[in-house]
Amino acid sequence: MSVIQFLHAMPSYQKIIIVAVILFSTFSAEAQQKDTVRVMTYNLMYYRETTSFCTNSNNNASTKDNAMEDIFDYALPDIFVVQEMGGGSSVNAFRILQNAINRNGRTNYTQANSSGIGQSLVNMLYYNTDKFVLESQAIYDKELNNTNFVRMIDHYTLRYKDSNLAVHQDTTRINVLVGHFKAGSTSADRAQRARTTESVMASLDSLNATGNYLFAGDFNLYSSTEPAYQDLINYVDPTLRFYDPINVPGNWSNSAVRAFTHTQSTRTSGGCFAGGGMDDRFDFILASDEVINNTDKMRYIPNTYQAVGQDGNRFNGSIISPTNNSVPTVVSQALYNMSDHLPVIMDIEVTLPSITSLREVTKLEKLKFQNPNTGNLLIDLSNQTHTIKTIEILDVTGKVVLEKVLNSERYVQFDVSNFSRGTYFIRVTSTSYQQIVEKLIKI
Repeated sequence: MSVIQFLHAMPSYQKIIIVAVILFSTFSAEAQQKDTVRVMTYNLMYYRETTSFCTNSNNNASTKDNAMEDIFDYALPDIFVVQEMGGGSSVNAFRILQNAINRNGRTNYTQANSSGIGQSLVNMLYYNTDKFVLESQAIYDKELNNTNFVRMIDHYTLRYKDSNLAVHQDTTRINVLVGHFKAGSTSADRAQRARTTESVMASLDSLNATGNYLFAGDFNLYSSTEPAYQDLINYVDPTLRFYDPINVPGNWSNSAVRAFTHTQSTRTSGGCFAGGGMDDRFDFILASDEVINNTDKMRYIPNTYQAVGQDGNRFNGSIISPTNNSVPTVVSQALYNMSDHLPVIMDIEVTLPSITSLREVTKLEKLKFQNPNTGNLLIDLSNQTHTIKTIEILDVTGKVVLEKVLNSERYVQFDVSNFSRGTYFIRVTSTSYQQIVEKLIKI
């Protein structure tokens, strides 16, 4: 008997009960909607950057593009961050998007704005536009003593694309920091890495950075006792600490018992490629407490953190010899051809906010401020019915140049007198994550 026949045969009051159960079940399924997103970090090893030891012969760009295409086909990350991108031109970042990522039917990936143009090696973010919107990006480039970092740290803020956002007004965001710390095993190298992490953590502290955070990249760490690592996992404010999803303390370098953590090097010898075989854990994805303990709608899925192609049998050996059965042969060969590092991946479960009732959506009111403005920017919030959480000033690239966290203030003042003439944007966010963005003209 079909469901329709079954319903026709029932008394009316029973039909109502059955239909109600079906509707409630459908609604509950919608309210508990979940998704899985994959994050991947990868040091691309002088991608499109030519040096005396990395040439077009031993580090050919076309060979690397083909290899990256095979790796991306296999891993399919939704958030993909890279290091050692040639920084001489923004074209380099576009090449890998065009030649490796948006291939084989994919057209849904895009990249962040290029930062550090003119530097030899930079970071970049690529992301799945079906799932995410890039809301903002910023950089950290100074130690606490105002000395330049060896390489800047990029900070990207992504918003998960939720079709029901207008109803529940509960935005799901993830912040991704990408770094490539100073290489080397000397005490001076370790100290420089520590100064980098000290500065980044102090910057996050000043922002009161709560929520979903990842810190990914090539950290060039040799041991969990290094000050840089301790800065991240044991920061003085416990609410800002990062956590290592696999939590394998000790000396990672040249350790046979920790071979499963190693991400460098894919070859035993080779010119541009670092030699010596797999014997160091340089590449990491660390996560905030909110991600580890699922307190802000994003949860690290246990046992998904791994170095792609690392089967634990590579100690001081090549990624392709002996035969690597952890990935298809085409992938292990691509890892060998692409870089002297392995990519690291982890999966995160996104739980979309429950829709328990349909609420009337009330928007933020239009902002009151003098526009154009010469320098004294006073924003009047007295007409807002919602409690305002933050006010940010952004430049045309989306970089946050000024920010204030509010505590029920109705008037907020910014000094923009030192801003260059041009267009900026004011972004106001309420405690229920409603936003309004308005243009500001500085004259």
